[in-house]
This record gives sequence, structure tokens and C-alpha cells, in this order.
Amino acid sequence: MLITIALVALMFLAYAWRYVWGILSSMPKALYVIVASLVVTQYLGEHGILFGHDLGVVVEEVSEATIYLIALVYLWRFELPKFEYYLCSNKILCPN
Repeated sequence: MLITIALVALMFLAYAWRYVWGILSSMPKALYVIVASLVVTQYLGEHGILFGHDLGVVVEEVSEATIYLIALVYLWRFELPKFEYYLCSNKILCPN
């Protein structure tokens, strides 16, 4: 069942490659660096590397919560009509 869900998700990503690439290329590059550093910090906290066990749990949870907050704010501020106009190749025929 899990392989079916994964295949369906991959088919949707392949179908919507323009939107996925457009979203990924329009995001600020600094955001990638921030999220990557939070992922590394989360991993270090989860496995107790550079942090004690108790502090590692706190670091892991704070890092995860920050990543989720970044995603929530980005989705909250996302404006689909502006994005579709940005992706449109013929600006005359695109809806405003």
C-alpha cells in the first residue's frame, strides 16, 4: 500500500513539474540555507551529537517546530494567481 501512495505522489510531481520547479526557483536561496542548517541541527539533537540527551531533545523539537513554522508562513503568504501569471509564457493571454 505504501508503494502505491509513493507512486501516486511521484506521478503528481511529474505531472506538475512546472509548478514544483517554479516554486523552488522562486524561493530565496537563503531560505534553503536556513532550512538545511535546521535539518542538520535537528539531526544532531536527535542523536545527541554535540548536545546532551536532555538538551538534544529540546534542540530537536525546536528545530522541527521552526521548520514547520517556516513552511506554514510560506504557504500562508503564497498567492496562486500571481504565481500562475509568473509561470505563464504568453502574458497577453494570461488572466490577470
